Amino acid sequence: MPTTPLDILCIEDSPADFHLIQRELRKAGLLGFCQRVDGSEALRAALAQHRWDLVLSDYSVPGMYFTDTLKVFLRGYRDLPLILVSGTIGEAKAGIMVELGASGFVPKNRLSELVPTIEQVLQRRAESRDET
Repeated sequence: MPTTPLDILCIEDSPADFHLIQRELRKAGLLGFCQRVDGSEALRAALAQHRWDLVLSDYSVPGMYFTDTLKVFLRGYRDLPLILVSGTIGEAKAGIMVELGASGFVPKNRLSELVPTIEQVLQRRAESRDET
């Protein structure tokens, strides 16, 4: 488990959902700097301006396609974990997104799973770094 707060970029169009995500992170002591973006330009700017520990992304953000966002991360930010946090897709489609390269999935109606998922993703990343 991370022992220090994390800098987290959140791709989310709903301020209310962003607040709920922040609350889960704060309860676990993981909330460091957390920024919400809701468009492709804002995402590019945020990635260029800050070194993030983790990215949480909604699947359905107007004007953005998660598969395109995933491609951006696979091409230029492969070491940056991208966790899908969505209430609009089911487990099967989320599983496909994980197979395509997303680091994990948390349904919005089960945000209590967010912190354990973050811990698992960061543990896997640490283990893969140790192997290289």
